[in-house]
Amino acid sequence: MSISGLFTTNRQNARLSVKLFLGAWLLSAVPAMALTGSQMPSQTPSQTVSPMLIAQARLSEGSRGPAVTELQRKLDERGLFPGAIDGVYGPTTTQAVRQFQRIRRLDVTGVADPQTLNLLGIDTQRLAVGLTHPNYGTINSEDISAVSSPDDIITLQRVLRSYGFNIGVDGVYGSETMQAVRTYQRTADLPVDGVADRATLVHMGFRSGGRSSSSSGSFGNDGNRSQGRYVAAIIAGRSELGQIRRSFPNATVENNSLGDYISLGRFQDRSDAEILVDDASDLGYDARVLHD
Repeated sequence: MSISGLFTTNRQNARLSVKLFLGAWLLSAVPAMALTGSQMPSQTPSQTVSPMLIAQARLSEGSRGPAVTELQRKLDERGLFPGAIDGVYGPTTTQAVRQFQRIRRLDVTGVADPQTLNLLGIDTQRLAVGLTHPNYGTINSEDISAVSSPDDIITLQRVLRSYGFNIGVDGVYGSETMQAVRTYQRTADLPVDGVADRATLVHMGFRSGGRSSSSSGSFGNDGNRSQGRYVAAIIAGRSELGQIRRSFPNATVENNSLGDYISLGRFQDRSDAEILVDDASDLGYDARVLHD
């Protein structure tokens, strides 16, 4: 072999050695490179938040109810919450959430987003689901008390009215509402404490998962009463259905010889239909009982 050929072979071997060395170095460095800077993990794998949870629950200043109470308790367990645990998301709760987020290297917003709730050990899926009544819509938690949101209390008050309780619908869980709940619980052989807990709400016809049935009346698969001679109706056209469903989620468009109307439900007893009609009238709708 000539000298020039020997040098060529040695150069080729050197290049191959360098390539092999660089390849091995890059492979060993990939994990470290992938975890540098802001991408270093700040939580264990068991604390990873799934994309599904990110889109679910969120609590912020002004929120009220059992979910906020649970948040305050979790913060208090860590020594971060100096205020009263009252179920009201005020400035004290905001400041405690900000402190927790700062310590856990999260975005410091003061809003208890799904990642914050998850790291605090709060079940965001349960908070997001709530319960649904077939005629009166969805509440944001699984119990209703004096610290719940006005919207949830209004839903409870409307349901209580459907059971014959002559109470106002004002979103305030006062003595009148509490006494109605106590009377309901006593009659239903439930623990009597005046708080509409999950057992009480389920007995009233609330269900999880967005589909419900009731202890009275006949219901179809869509949650509406499917049989009955008396219709609780709002005299309105199809174009108003979306607006009406904000208050009566299972409203449907029906028609008779006079044209279209919005049905809120069908009942065997006229008095049951009149209760829904009264609720709709209180909201300013032209509501009446129709008889097939």
